[in-house]
Amino acid sequence: MLIAGFSFAWMNACVKYISHIPIFEIILFRAGITLVLSYLILKKKKTYPWGVHHKFLLARGIFGALGLICYLYTMQKMPLASAIIIHYLSPIFTTLIALLFLGERVRLAQWLSFIISFTGVIMVKGYSNVNTFDFAMGIAGAAFTGFAYNAIRNMSGKEDADVIVFFQPLVALPIVVIYALIFPSQFVMPKGMDWFYLIATGVFTQIGQYFITRAYQADTAARISSISYVGILWAVLMGKYIFNDSYSVAVLFGMLAVLAGIILNLNALKFTEKLQNLRQFMLGNNT
Repeated sequence: MLIAGFSFAWMNACVKYISHIPIFEIILFRAGITLVLSYLILKKKKTYPWGVHHKFLLARGIFGALGLICYLYTMQKMPLASAIIIHYLSPIFTTLIALLFLGERVRLAQWLSFIISFTGVIMVKGYSNVNTFDFAMGIAGAAFTGFAYNAIRNMSGKEDADVIVFFQPLVALPIVVIYALIFPSQFVMPKGMDWFYLIATGVFTQIGQYFITRAYQADTAARISSISYVGILWAVLMGKYIFNDSYSVAVLFGMLAVLAGIILNLNALKFTEKLQNLRQFMLGNNT
């Protein structure tokens, strides 16, 4: 998950560098590159590319594509860290969906961690002058991503990770074409370094998608999704030192609140055990 986060951080930076290029073009290039790379990997491994669990493969592709459209939109409209912070509401949606449809247990400490993290996101929204529509797009993207990650969890141990990665661009390509027809925008021909950033976007996406898929197949959605918050650190550093973004004290406190929620979530089991021990100790003293 840490490798995936690092890869996606550089993917985000590449997208930010080419913010003058329409979203559908970026997704077309990105999907095209990852589709070719995924197919070549499957061919080299001699793995059947079409999978078995088509319902979940399609769900992962559709929700992943919708989440990507919303996410790249916010990337172009907001400061880097603000866009990523809002997108990182996705672990909350991931865990809620896993609770409802997969029956995964969510501890009290994890609910508390989500409240803390959500409060941090609201602070970022309230003190960084983020447009309400842009914020709503970010929320929608996070929700779609939550559904996509749960589709991956449903295929844990049942579908090859490279097949799951392959279906993402396979489904995204027709969706983005439909998007371009419904919301037409002028085609911008890439020039010079634009080509490098477009290709790098696809390569970093391929690396990130592979490792994030393996991560969600290896552990519970609630635990794995929380580790994705580490990307906030990369976003702040890149935003400040690469794109000269500035953050108020309130926004930084909001980011710290999100990180505090991460730490609590990662240590939810230990926290719960300590509370139970304290409760037993107090009951023993009362007796």
